[in-house]
Formats: sequence, C-alpha cells, structure tokens
Amino acid sequence: MVIDCHAHAYLSPKLKISPEIDDTFLSAEQQIRLMDEMGIDKAVLLPLNGAEAPAERQSMGEILYICEKYPGRFIPFCNIDPRLPKHPEMIKVENYLFLLNQYKNLGCKGMGEMVVRLPWNHPLMLMLLEACETVGFPVTFHTITPEFNGYGVIDEVGLPKLEMVLKKFPGLKFFAHSTAFWNEISGDVTIETKHIYPDNKVTPGGRVPELMRKYPNLYGDFSASSGLSTFTRDPEFAYKFIEEFQDRLLLGLDSCSMSNRMGHLDWLGKSRDAGFISLEVYEKIVWKNINRVLDLGIE
Repeated sequence: MVIDCHAHAYLSPKLKISPEIDDTFLSAEQQIRLMDEMGIDKAVLLPLNGAEAPAERQSMGEILYICEKYPGRFIPFCNIDPRLPKHPEMIKVENYLFLLNQYKNLGCKGMGEMVVRLPWNHPLMLMLLEACETVGFPVTFHTITPEFNGYGVIDEVGLPKLEMVLKKFPGLKFFAHSTAFWNEISGDVTIETKHIYPDNKVTPGGRVPELMRKYPNLYGDFSASSGLSTFTRDPEFAYKFIEEFQDRLLLGLDSCSMSNRMGHLDWLGKSRDAGFISLEVYEKIVWKNINRVLDLGIE
C-alpha cells in the first residue's frame, strides 16, 4: 500500500501553469496514470480554490465529483478561505463549523492546501483553526515570509507564528509543507535562504526538529522538491531525522503536471533497500501514518 498525502487534479484543466511551464495541471485521468506508473494506490486530493493559489480555481463540487467518479483512488480534503464570511455577524467560529461539518459528512478527511496570505495569528485564521480542531480535520499548509511574493500562510524566519498555533491548538494536526518550512530543518536559515533549494549540509539547531520534538501535533508532509531536497541535501542527517520522527512523516508528491514527476518513492525505496531505513519505518511513511491520522481503516 502507498498513499500520497499531497495531490492535485482537475476534471478538465485548461490553463497553463505559468509562462515558463508549457503544461496544465493534471487531470484526474493523468493523476491516476501517474499513480499507476509509480505504484501509488490512493492520494489525498487537495482543492486549489484559494484566492492566492497558483492555478485555476476549483469548486468543492469538482473535487467530490472526481472522488465519486474514481472510487477508492482519492481521499478528499476541503478548503475554506478564512476570509470567506463577509457580513460581520457571520464572522464567528460557528460559521466555519457549519461548513466543515457538511464537508465531513460528504467524506472529506481534512482541510488544505491552505495557501492564504494571512499570518497564523490573524483573528479569522484562529477561528478557522479552532473549527478544524473541533471537527477533527488536520490542516495541510504552505508557508512564506511577508517579503516573498508568493502564496502561503505568513510567518517569519524561525516559524514563531506557527509555534503559537501549535501551542494554542494541541488537538489540531498540522501537515507542514513548502520550502519556507523545510529549510528550517537547518539552523542557518536567513531571510535570503528561506525560499531557495539549498544543497549544503544541515546545520544543527534547526527549528523544524525543535518544533517536532516539542509539539506532537506537527507532522511533516515532505512533498514537492522542497521536501525531497530536505533529505537528499544531507542523507546522513535525513536518516537520523526519519528515525526520530518516523511516526509523523508523510509521503507526498505534489505532482502538478505530466512533466512534474517526483522522486520521493525512488529515494525512499533505495534507502530502504540499502538498509538506511527499515521496512517498518518505510511503511509508516508511505501509508501507515496517514492511514492512522485520517482514520482510513486500511488493514
């Protein structure tokens, strides 16, 4: 069994991803083709419907329809912009609970990918996170700093705002993703290196290991190049990190197009075969952890 915790798919994508990438996001058929080629049984489907999302807008109806059309292959997450309530009387936790409980009843297992450009401590963010904790939805997030012109929840070097919500919502599981998160595995991060793909060895004292030791509700979604490069830049450190946090690491790919094939499974498989990662740890990362956290009930 292999489960991808971070996937995107459309019914019929039309727009190119960017001026530099001559391809659209994956259709559901293309996503399944990639999954079959790589031996992936299921994938968590994350809606791309945020105002800042670098993609065509999706409705939750489209996500749920894809899951119905291809039963057994996708696990739906919902996605709510915390700025959604417009009338002052609607801006309260109960309004988010009203939406989240409906999505839960429709089969959703979590919320994300959260890419909104608001700081973690914004009042609307706090209300939405409180509602997610109440419903039992983990939150997959992408983070950035305010200096960076991109998408993601706003934080600073050292992730102080993330630590605040980890502490405030101990029952809420955070699935952490993005370059600005994973670069903090090293103790030498600066504003200049926060958003690049580093190739140097990890410096001791990184905030990610510190936060994961301190907060059991923080999980590592090491999808995309940002996650994979975290391990390949310093394999010696990576194997120790994986051993220590084996119960809170989640395989993710974040393949966005047919030309965007990720090497996470290949790296994990080779590390397992070489004896750097045990079979038990490998299986936790590629399916058992996400199966447990989302209560999928797979034996």
